[in-house]
Amino acid sequence: MRVCSYCGRENDDVFSACSGCGTGFPDINDRTVPAEPRPKIVCPVCGAHDGYKTSIALRGSFSWVAFMLGGLIAALFHYFGRQQRVQCNACGTFFSIRTVLSKMSLAVFWLLVVPTVIVLVLIVLGILLK
Repeated sequence: MRVCSYCGRENDDVFSACSGCGTGFPDINDRTVPAEPRPKIVCPVCGAHDGYKTSIALRGSFSWVAFMLGGLIAALFHYFGRQQRVQCNACGTFFSIRTVLSKMSLAVFWLLVVPTVIVLVLIVLGILLK
């Protein structure tokens, strides 16, 4: 008897899919090789996988423009949202990558900015339609 991993129903061994929900059973004779993990960073020139080193350390300077336009939170998003410069070990090309912190900073920034823009547009439309 085969037990379905999705719904838990017992099925005869002759079935290739669950008679209750239709979920396919893995073939016992199937010896597929598991897929290799997808590379996280690929060089844009030579296509080398995950072979890079940090090339230029960016300055940790404070952005007065971001601070004046959006306050301390905008300056922090500007600082943490920067991309990291790296150099490919295979061909020596310099390119930029996003770190986990810069991806999170970018996502939170847009989650805060989009509702603000929508509210401002609605206010302007309300004033114009009066």
